[in-house]
Amino acid sequence: MVSNYLSFRALFNWSRPSDFLLAFVFAPVFDLLFYGLFGHYMSVEDGAFYLTGGVMLAACLPALSGGVMSVTSERYYGTLHALLISPNALGPALFLRPLPYSLFGALAGGVTLPVGMLLLDVRLPDDVLPVLLGCLLCGALSSAALGMLLGVFALYVRDIFTVINLAMWFLSLALGLFVPPSAYPTWLTVATHWVPGYHALSAARKVVENGAPVGSDLVIEAARAASLIVVGMCAITYYRRQVRRGRTSGLD
Repeated sequence: MVSNYLSFRALFNWSRPSDFLLAFVFAPVFDLLFYGLFGHYMSVEDGAFYLTGGVMLAACLPALSGGVMSVTSERYYGTLHALLISPNALGPALFLRPLPYSLFGALAGGVTLPVGMLLLDVRLPDDVLPVLLGCLLCGALSSAALGMLLGVFALYVRDIFTVINLAMWFLSLALGLFVPPSAYPTWLTVATHWVPGYHALSAARKVVENGAPVGSDLVIEAARAASLIVVGMCAITYYRRQVRRGRTSGLD
């Protein structure tokens, strides 16, 4: 039991409960508080707008970084070659990798939600909360799938944290945490529609504001997640062939 518990903790690259609380509780809460108070000062939108944006960011960021690390950690711990030269198919080993990170991302968003409601003084109906948690899960899954794809790209470079930070920065911008994406320049507004988490956040804001149906937005988000997972599997399969032919950059 002890070894299984330690292996589970190692899956997410944290070894102490304090690390877990810092990454999944305190950091998302302070991000939400920053965006919420700054937005309230600007008087652009109401508290519900910043609450939904903050909890979606709390769900997507750990899922995104976890998806990247799910691939790059294989190189860090020296197990990448064992995975690549294995005669078994890579599909089952990679297809399920985004799931644990998306679940923990949704958990981070779920923990941030009641704290954000208290700090921003926002009240949500009880029947909205299950739908909102479903939106968080879809957004986290899509972000984790993108992270896995970026993790394959990060195998070609040395500084993987640059890749993670750039992806997090653009994700934070695209989710429209300060102002609605419709207020962005036209090219950026179009680009945000293709960012993982956008449609999940759109669904969350619809259900919070007026209880509108969110099925179409969640279907789009789930389809995007599935597409990114498939593309990520194709990318790691291509990288595997390059390794076997000796054509990689030598950073693996």
